[in-house]
Amino acid sequence: MSAVLIYILVTLGALLGIILLVPINFGFRGEFAESLSFQGQVGWAGGLFRLEIIRSEGILHWAMSFLGMKKSIPKSAKETPASKKPPTKKKVSRSTGSISTYINRQLFAAVKVVLRKLVQSLHLNLNLSGTYGFDDPSLTGVTAGLIAAIFGKSASIELKPDFTEAVVDVKGSIRGWFIPLQIVVICIVFSLSKPVRAIWWPKIKFRKKQKEVVKYA
Repeated sequence: MSAVLIYILVTLGALLGIILLVPINFGFRGEFAESLSFQGQVGWAGGLFRLEIIRSEGILHWAMSFLGMKKSIPKSAKETPASKKPPTKKKVSRSTGSISTYINRQLFAAVKVVLRKLVQSLHLNLNLSGTYGFDDPSLTGVTAGLIAAIFGKSASIELKPDFTEAVVDVKGSIRGWFIPLQIVVICIVFSLSKPVRAIWWPKIKFRKKQKEVVKYA
């Protein structure tokens, strides 16, 4: 019984290793103004497995192909303006406020480093232009600083910040490839860095204390 279990674990580990070490390539083209529309594809193992995605007029179209055999996935329902717009505004205002409370030089430096590593590991070929802005002008400034620090004065990236209102009007294309294991390692190292750990570790400690209080109450 133990030998069978070991064999299963080794097999699963080998499969996971293959999945994490085989490169994934991707390519998308689209725009985000009043709504998001794009088309693109994600391929694994040189196209052995491929996922095609198209979003137009609020509807997603999916298609998968494996070893040349293609299968369409039933499209998702179109989002209605009544169900989409009100929740979005509330979520944006809460998220931007919570993010702003954690912004400091140490966190900014850590985010800048991890984004640089991610960009390098994704082997990106970007062509973006447009305008962006958030309800919180400080968050817009931080985003502008990160873009400048990561991409510099790239001729293929012409994104202008708008500090007066929340707006997104961006279009372009993006292509690249990456090794999943490298992305996983980068994200783990980032989550364990001191400024990021200072965000989630106190919450874990607080929850533990709450459980202890309830246990001995």
